[in-house]
Amino acid sequence: MYDLLIKGGELIDPAQGIHEKRDIAISKGKIAALEGEIASSQAKKTIEAKGKIVTPGLIDLHVHCSPIITKLGVPPDEIGVSTGVSTIVDCGSTGYANFEGFKKFIIPQAKTDIFALLHVVPTGHAVQPENWGWYEANPEATLQTVEENRGLIKGIKMRAIGSVIEQQGVKAIKLAKKIANEAKLPLMVHFGIWIDEKTPQSQVDPFMRELLSTMDKGDIITHIYTSNLGGLIKPDGTVYPELWDAIKRGVVLDVANAIFNFSFDIARKGLEKGILPTTLSTDFANVNLNSPVVLSLVVTMSKFLALGLSLDQVIEMTTINPALTLGEEERRGSLKIGMPADISIFELAAGDFTFYDRREKTNILKGKYQLVPKLTIKSGIEIEAAPRYRD
Repeated sequence: MYDLLIKGGELIDPAQGIHEKRDIAISKGKIAALEGEIASSQAKKTIEAKGKIVTPGLIDLHVHCSPIITKLGVPPDEIGVSTGVSTIVDCGSTGYANFEGFKKFIIPQAKTDIFALLHVVPTGHAVQPENWGWYEANPEATLQTVEENRGLIKGIKMRAIGSVIEQQGVKAIKLAKKIANEAKLPLMVHFGIWIDEKTPQSQVDPFMRELLSTMDKGDIITHIYTSNLGGLIKPDGTVYPELWDAIKRGVVLDVANAIFNFSFDIARKGLEKGILPTTLSTDFANVNLNSPVVLSLVVTMSKFLALGLSLDQVIEMTTINPALTLGEEERRGSLKIGMPADISIFELAAGDFTFYDRREKTNILKGKYQLVPKLTIKSGIEIEAAPRYRD
């Protein structure tokens, strides 16, 4: 007898090419069966999912979930399982000097699965901007931290902000890429300069072009649709030629919505040119936790529905695509039989919805649909969703 049965839902699993009504049976925390009809008598408990969408547990590839250790951090479950997200990736909140605290005090307490990208600088985002840390960067200590935490650390992080461009220049690129290569991990780069930085365009352009040229298959561009100086798609729609080459090489394009680094106008220009995101993510941090623009992964997904992507596309960009980026496709991102039972259940609400791209709430996007999380299943355990889903 199965432990749990999810019955009557519309299963969308892009990894398996499934978009149809399927019942899902769970035993011992794993997917046991996917069939058109499974009798409720075969399970100890049945969840009725008729009229709802059932997907693999969502993966948010870019968050900051290190509360106490860094001022930027948000409690993991508040942006994870409570919002329909089963796995989150902390992107550079910590470096080699403070990762151990994150590993010991934050990760074990969460119901949400957590991975990390390790920042090049010693304390990551604990102090912002992290300019001084570049002078204290220690490749050997960073690589040792990676080796000791191979199961948790999935990449290296750097931010191409103005102070890094002005003070470090190309040597920052070389250092970050050297560490990533020696660790055999992808490098994630934050593109887009802080709005209060005044770095000259004459310095920004050659730095960004050099940076793009170093990025390899599997490396990650985050904030692909930023309108800030240093963004890869300009306000007039022009694109660095090196971006096209990077895309051909297989560089991952990540959205990282945030509240300062995403623009509907830039997204439209990018989509029109065929520059589609590989992954949708939030860049959740305490600065946007209680912003007037409510942020969550399902809100970001709903924004891209309004921008013209299909439901299957936005689910692919939040399930199997981030799983592949993390090298975790055998354990998450799909509902193949035998995989851990990480499942998200939603309603697709129809109506008149308003979305915003930045905290100033000046750019408005109207949408006809909003994904609403109802239940998260984490390794076969039910977790009720919280209502953090609507702008």
